[in-house]
Amino acid sequence: WYCKGRLATDTGPFVAQLSEMCSSFCLTFVGFCNVYAISINRKQIETLLKELHQIYPRGSQNHYRCPHYFDMAMRIMRIEFVFYMIFFVYYNSAPVLLLLWEHLHKGYDPNPNTHTSTWFPRKVHGSALGFGMAVLSISVGSSVGVGSSIVTQNLVCLLSFQLKLHYDGISSQLVSLDCRRPGAHKKLRILIAYHCRILQLGDQVNDILNFVFGSSLVGAIIAICMSSVSILLLDFAFAFK
Repeated sequence: WYCKGRLATDTGPFVAQLSEMCSSFCLTFVGFCNVYAISINRKQIETLLKELHQIYPRGSQNHYRCPHYFDMAMRIMRIEFVFYMIFFVYYNSAPVLLLLWEHLHKGYDPNPNTHTSTWFPRKVHGSALGFGMAVLSISVGSSVGVGSSIVTQNLVCLLSFQLKLHYDGISSQLVSLDCRRPGAHKKLRILIAYHCRILQLGDQVNDILNFVFGSSLVGAIIAICMSSVSILLLDFAFAFK
């Protein structure tokens, strides 16, 4: 975009290439932020998972709907995995197929926009090995970004449903608590302490994932704004592509 797109005189090509540049930048930015958040908070995440494992309700506790929350979390994580795999395949195959299409129709002179979309230099001729290594390097880099995004989203899902499970269990125990029975006051104090502990774990989850949430919001806002501008200034099919 810096070499070609910013010099465009027409509004359409300028906006289209600016939108492509912003989308690539947002994907790279969010991927790096996910890798950074997982790497820098690894010990805190492991400690938090150990604590959640220790307080996880066992089979004899009837106030917790473990199968319900387990099934919901697994369903969401499967959907996320399928979505990211489709995105990964499209992200790595569509530009190469576009470059192949132009090569078959135009010989060795594809347009600069196609080269920009595939992240390859402007003048590449002949070497199948060099082209394969370029495709491999892009695939490996994007797999790291997509893999870290899957890990981050699975952590968000896992931690969220763990906390929901405990909040649901606390509310069920409070509803079933009979103050007329002996020992009810002691049980209430235990539940209050348990509730405070879950709130502390929730704060730890927020501290770990706030950076991920913030970077994702920034990337999403930029991408949505650029998509809106593209749709307003270009035809819908070109903007969608």
